[in-house]
Amino acid sequence: MPLTAITYLGSALAYLLLATLVLVRWRHRPSSSWMLTASLLTVAWALYLAFLSWQFDSNAAMTGGLFEVGRNAGWFALILSILATANGGDEAKDRSGSSTSPQALRVWIAATTGFLLLTLLVFVLPASVQGVQLWRSLTILSMAVAGLVLVEQLYRNTPPQRRWQIKFLCLGLGGIFAFDLFLYADLVLFQTLDSPTWQARGVVSAMVTPLLGLAFSRRLPRKPGEAFVSRSLLFHTTALMGSGLYLLAIGIAAYFLRQIEGDLGTLLQIGFLFGAILLLSLVLFSGSVRARLRLFLSKHFFRYKYDYRQEWLRLTGMLSAEDQPMPFHERCIGAISDLIESSGGLLWVRHDDGRYQIQGALNLGTPTYPPESPTGPLIRFLDRTHWIIELEEYRREPGFYSNLILPDWLLQDPRHWAVVPLLKGDDLVGFVVLAQPRAPHRIDWEERDLLKTAARQLAVYIALVRTQDALLEARQFEAFHRLAAYLVHDLKNISAQLSLICSNAERHRDNPAFISDAFKTVANARDRLERTQAHLRTVQTQGENALPQPTVLSSLLSEVIAESQDERPVPSLEVRQPIEITVDDESLKNSVQHLVRNAQQATADSGWVRLILDADDDWVQIIVADNGSGMDEDFLRRRLFRPFQTTKGNAGMGIGLYEARDRIIRMGGQIDVDSQAGIGTQFTLRLPRRPLPQQASNHGHHREKTAETPHR
Repeated sequence: MPLTAITYLGSALAYLLLATLVLVRWRHRPSSSWMLTASLLTVAWALYLAFLSWQFDSNAAMTGGLFEVGRNAGWFALILSILATANGGDEAKDRSGSSTSPQALRVWIAATTGFLLLTLLVFVLPASVQGVQLWRSLTILSMAVAGLVLVEQLYRNTPPQRRWQIKFLCLGLGGIFAFDLFLYADLVLFQTLDSPTWQARGVVSAMVTPLLGLAFSRRLPRKPGEAFVSRSLLFHTTALMGSGLYLLAIGIAAYFLRQIEGDLGTLLQIGFLFGAILLLSLVLFSGSVRARLRLFLSKHFFRYKYDYRQEWLRLTGMLSAEDQPMPFHERCIGAISDLIESSGGLLWVRHDDGRYQIQGALNLGTPTYPPESPTGPLIRFLDRTHWIIELEEYRREPGFYSNLILPDWLLQDPRHWAVVPLLKGDDLVGFVVLAQPRAPHRIDWEERDLLKTAARQLAVYIALVRTQDALLEARQFEAFHRLAAYLVHDLKNISAQLSLICSNAERHRDNPAFISDAFKTVANARDRLERTQAHLRTVQTQGENALPQPTVLSSLLSEVIAESQDERPVPSLEVRQPIEITVDDESLKNSVQHLVRNAQQATADSGWVRLILDADDDWVQIIVADNGSGMDEDFLRRRLFRPFQTTKGNAGMGIGLYEARDRIIRMGGQIDVDSQAGIGTQFTLRLPRRPLPQQASNHGHHREKTAETPHR
């Protein structure tokens, strides 16, 4: 027995087992009946081809005749039955957004039936008719294209959360039709049949039966409404069917070109095929062609032109997509222009002075039109009527717009098509000038309603962005004011040091030790002023924080103690664990030094102030402890770490501790305090041993967030 016959007998056995599975696990639903019918028709098809292959050779069995039509018709009916069952539920109608989906489905069923009847006519033609074998091959090729279209649309128009149910069915049937397309395209274009490929057809057909069986037994939808036919079904199906018919026409033309004798025929055939495929690619990638096709289908197959659910999701998704390279105002233009297939437009937004200026342009160059005055005729008309102005209609019937006088820049450019007001409530936030559409048409009532609704959403987004910009500006001023308060506090400390020298100069001017200490204090004041100037320059270029750098904490604390020698008690340092971390060393030094100064001022000369450096696996601890006056519970709970709150009376500003805590928080750390009145105070600074991700990789972003850091 020939090998080809064996492969088709194996395929017949596989589909017979599939039919048995359907009978054993029968479910009362249309898909069960059509699955059984398609399986039995495929059994008959495989047995017929096995018989032909056994009695004749492979070339004699190039097509299965009427059995090819029967097999494909069975699988077509199964796919259409799933779509028809799904379309029967109200839930599907709601999801599809189209009340005429049943009508479109009926058109599909009628078209498929008519197509199958035409294929029957081809196969009943006598074999003596010239070219009948080519026509039969073309028919099977066209059925493969139709099958792929149906499979693709079944998958595309099933909700994503339900696609797992039909996944194996689509893979199985898609594999069958794709293999037939490959096999018969080769036969039609080159008039040759690859014998191993023909033998493998039976094997391929048998290999997909487990997928079909699994799809039937566990995954096909059991209730109506779990898949639906959306308006995109008609668009994509029409595009794919048109492409398939175009390729069939190319195959026929290439066949006749091949009849020319000699190398000229082969040359013409190859050149024709390349040119035809290139032309098809240009058409498929043409936005104008797609727009015209959508417009044609919407007019003739649907009561409404738009799938509003899909359009709304696309609009909001485009406006809220902050990760896109396109700037926000250009995205606004694209979001509203794509609704009606416009190629671009101009966005005008009201500024603080009340005038409307161009904020963005899409596919209309970079125009420099003058601002529109709020008292101008265009703005007053839009603000009063809230109408959409269609410029072609305005040119034909200016009286319809109450003899409105439009600006010259708007009328002189033929690319301008319509003006859409952007309203937030009754407030005219701006307007959009839309460019001419890809498929010329007039704006009807449905598009006007859609544009007005989308424009209101657009106005809300624009107002939100402007509010965010104003908030960012306010935060920048807040940071500046906070910095000014910090600088005043530092200057107060420097002034206090210099005042102390002046007050003691008359009495100790002949004391060499005093002179030496005075020079040190002045040098220290100079250093602090220079650091303040450097900090100001850093803020101007980088923000409030300097870039972190590796810092040996024991050395930093030693510097703090050295600069605190002018007051009593002199602090001591205990380093329990030497450690180096990456931190803003200047901010940390100022924070610790302020805590040490406070401890010295709250402690008698006979008391003590201690600095302790310790660490565990995750945190570094800097402890500033004293046995001074301490703080009561009410102050700790209500006033500690709040600006302009102090225990020093008129001697303090209440900024230093607030500043120290704010700086530590920016470094990713925290400050804890334990204090009792009359006993003493202990401040514990905790800093992460490793820099936070935002400190290491995006320090600028971290600086912006500091204004939002909650103050405990």
